[in-house]
Amino acid sequence: MVKKDDVIVLVNPPNKQIVLRDMYSSTISKGYYNWPCVDLLVLSGILKEYYDVRLIDANTLGLSSEEAVGKISSFNPKGVIFSLGSSVVDEDYEFIKKLRKQLPGIKFCGTGGLLYHNAKQELKDHVEFDACLRNFTTNDIIKYLGNDFDNLHNIIYRNNGEIVTTSDKNPDNGFSFPIPLHEQLPLNKYGLPHGNATPLTSVLTSYGCPAICSFCVAGKINYQYRAPSNVISELETIKTLGIKEIFFRDNVFCANKKQGHLLMNMMIENDFGFSWVADTRASILTDETAKIMKKSGCHALHIGVETANPIILKKYNKGVTIAEIRDAFRICKNWGIKTVGYFIIGLPGEMVEDIKKTIDLSIELDCDYASFNVALPIIGTELREEAVKNNWVNSKNSSKYDGSFEPKIESENISLEKILEMRDFAVRKFYLRPSYIVKQLISLRNFYQVKSLFNEFFNLLHRQFKTN
Repeated sequence: MVKKDDVIVLVNPPNKQIVLRDMYSSTISKGYYNWPCVDLLVLSGILKEYYDVRLIDANTLGLSSEEAVGKISSFNPKGVIFSLGSSVVDEDYEFIKKLRKQLPGIKFCGTGGLLYHNAKQELKDHVEFDACLRNFTTNDIIKYLGNDFDNLHNIIYRNNGEIVTTSDKNPDNGFSFPIPLHEQLPLNKYGLPHGNATPLTSVLTSYGCPAICSFCVAGKINYQYRAPSNVISELETIKTLGIKEIFFRDNVFCANKKQGHLLMNMMIENDFGFSWVADTRASILTDETAKIMKKSGCHALHIGVETANPIILKKYNKGVTIAEIRDAFRICKNWGIKTVGYFIIGLPGEMVEDIKKTIDLSIELDCDYASFNVALPIIGTELREEAVKNNWVNSKNSSKYDGSFEPKIESENISLEKILEMRDFAVRKFYLRPSYIVKQLISLRNFYQVKSLFNEFFNLLHRQFKTN
């Protein structure tokens, strides 16, 4: 039976490093990147209708494991829902074990990429938690916590020693959920190196991804858009909280152009005054779309480029051409929208010369920021299946991965040592150009941007010094 005064705690686990754990992805922050875990935010809205919800970002608050366990235990919760990060999976499980010792007998449920794609095995290997949530946008969590297992979907759970698998059922297009509890988070502690201001929070306008990139987990989740009116209701609440910056955490913002344009026009009509950032695809960007984005407050977009080799792009189902990528960055520049280019170093089939061309492309595109990550065999991707099949990865020891620090693929074309060397070379060649440094300095408009740039430069030098 559900009781409104029963407490459910949503927790982003503690760690000595900032860990980004949401949208079935996980990475250790490479610099001044940190945002609210949107999985837990959405769940806070869904659960608050039935429970007394406490949302704790132990990672951002800098709590130790002992402090986090004590804080959570003090609420005497009925259940705990945690976000598990594959990049720090060992540390996360150690924390969950400590929490379980303190809170025996209550329900522990997790969300995250590893739990989404490998739920049964994770439950078998880790008796300290009870269930894996495979969709954080539905009401199934309410049924599970209330022991209502009839017509239950999207959860794999332990019941009397047996692991029960339910079917997946995604929300319909135009789905909605109650307003998340943004106010419970340390909003002033979040930020982006290319951000304009703080406080910052995360907002979701769609779930899943329409693309099928073979190296990404998001393509395995069918795309559904959220009702624009429901998003606007959340933005109205966010406005009252004094939040200035929004990070739209969609895998692809404005993937459905009709709904995306409708939402942005509604934002313009409401005159919210937010500045915002989002991930999108090069093929989506036109002058019309960029114009509406800019008018509604967009100041930066994250765009996946991956590689300069068109054959590799096609092999891994990127669905975007180099010409479209060049057009997208040109359009953003014309409309005064900053760009963050995502690049992958060492996709199987690449040679050193291909990587050099990718680095040159990052400079040609004139990205404001570039993220160079190594190719990863993430559980649930076709790239992983290929890597395991060809013995490019140790499948017995590869559940832990991270786009910056935990590479696992070494194909016959290029050694792991060379991949790491080229990644570091890419960072140096892109960021240490005098022209780039001057460009960043003259673009500064406020103290927040000055602080962000200083922090990023310091982190860059620290990483290079540590690597060398």
